[in-house]
Amino acid sequence: MSTLITGGGSQTGLALAKLLLASGHPVLIASRSGLVPDGFASVKFDWSDPSSYEAAFNAPGHEVKYVYLQFVGVYDILPAAKPLIELAVKRGVKRFVLLSASGEGTEKGPNSFGTGAVHTYLDAQGLDYVVLRPTWFIENFLRIYGKGIKEHSVIQTTIPTGRIPFVGVDDIAQAAFDAIVNVEKLPNKEPILVGADLLSHPEVAEALTKSLGRTITHVTITKEELTKQYLAFGLPESFAEHLATVCEKAENGAEEEHLKDPRTIIGKVGTREWIEKHKEAFAAL
Repeated sequence: MSTLITGGGSQTGLALAKLLLASGHPVLIASRSGLVPDGFASVKFDWSDPSSYEAAFNAPGHEVKYVYLQFVGVYDILPAAKPLIELAVKRGVKRFVLLSASGEGTEKGPNSFGTGAVHTYLDAQGLDYVVLRPTWFIENFLRIYGKGIKEHSVIQTTIPTGRIPFVGVDDIAQAAFDAIVNVEKLPNKEPILVGADLLSHPEVAEALTKSLGRTITHVTITKEELTKQYLAFGLPESFAEHLATVCEKAENGAEEEHLKDPRTIIGKVGTREWIEKHKEAFAAL
């Protein structure tokens, strides 16, 4: 019984694929390029092209029974997701594992949007599902802030005091693995995933300073400046504004509040530990 991993070239997708393969569970990675690391079966798949969905269930030697849903570069998510979910149900898929996000906008319900709307749809259809709701990724300190850290020794955010329990990709992948292989290990079917350390961005800068041996400074920018940065990345205006608002809520304590939620799972990876392990990647340019 294979697991179809959409967004297969992503950090969590590849980490999950490695866990499944190591435990003897067959994996089929779906991605736009169809190119994956050696040892993995793959199929070309594009969320913007529903005609590519069928091929994911026709791969030789794979009977897909689990689907990991991750949306990379998709902003109007539910219209893209519904045809795949409907097709998967017809093909006998047993369970869906959705990578969503923490935050009120992605809570299941009539006011949800983005991945929250997919969560709501899965629930309304009475399907077997697990929705993973991670807080902010630790890895983003390298992927998003890495250039500023390496070139200018600076982290720029709109969050000078808000504390966040940044979560690692490995902890997210482990929860996804459990959702497929050992679902009874999960305390609920919509766990909020957080990391082992609760830190503000200036505290992260201090941790980087300690590990790297040079001073890393946090610089506070405005919401308007942040929105412009997101727009420069090519994000749609509505999504850029949404992300800037998410940051505003984080400054007001929204992410720290997850530690009080009974659905929350605290992972093993802490931000300080992750920084020390990956400090060579932050070498000054």
